[in-house]
Amino acid sequence: MTFSPAHITALATHPVKGLTEHPLQTAKVEAGAVFPLDRAYAIENGPCGFDPAAPQHISKSKFLVLVRYEDVAQVKCTYDLENKSITLSKPGAEILTLSLETSEGQEALAAYFTAHIGEKAAGPLKVRHADGHAFTDTRSKYVHVVNLESVRALSKTMGIEINPKRFRANIYIDGIPAYEEFNWTDKKIRSSSGVEFEFAKNTRRCAAVDVNPVTAERDTNINKTLYNTLGHMNVGIYLTVLNNGTLSLGDTLIIE
Repeated sequence: MTFSPAHITALATHPVKGLTEHPLQTAKVEAGAVFPLDRAYAIENGPCGFDPAAPQHISKSKFLVLVRYEDVAQVKCTYDLENKSITLSKPGAEILTLSLETSEGQEALAAYFTAHIGEKAAGPLKVRHADGHAFTDTRSKYVHVVNLESVRALSKTMGIEINPKRFRANIYIDGIPAYEEFNWTDKKIRSSSGVEFEFAKNTRRCAAVDVNPVTAERDTNINKTLYNTLGHMNVGIYLTVLNNGTLSLGDTLIIE
């Protein structure tokens, strides 16, 4: 089977788990690592046993995430990655910029979302971070790829336009058939800029994808549609980065 090159049309990182993505023009990647600052911070939803001196993978259910709290999507975030700051905005409230590095900024961020979701929280909210740790949904460190044509096929099946940002990928690709990415399991994958990848696994979705990133409403049942039509609940794939390099918009992924 011959595979056409997949064009990289968007790159993104998610500095705070569950919050708005940050678009990138380029991304410097390292072997065995996630995207720069991807899920580097998370908002703990009640004590979960996280130890910043010895960070370990902890289930996403212990953090403030969309799978449980669609209200989180009402807050739109932008980031200054160089200064590691976050700017928060929502209707009827003042725009607020906070440092993600300082204890004062982290406490203010936790207080902001405590006020935002109120009694829905499972426990005290606290911003968590550890150098080199990523609060990903997986124990291993991957980059997440979503094929836009697969999203279009899902949109056609559901009869509505599905925003690809629901799937919170790092790399968005286009120019290949829907679901072709699931056939990359034993292939060599490299970017036109020289970054090499290894297929890790398909991305099994959770109910977080049902939250509309624009309206913050839980307005679909994507997993039910996927299972009923395709027999699985996968959108996107995880890849392991094999060498250091730089990805840029306009690069292609070459599959051999």
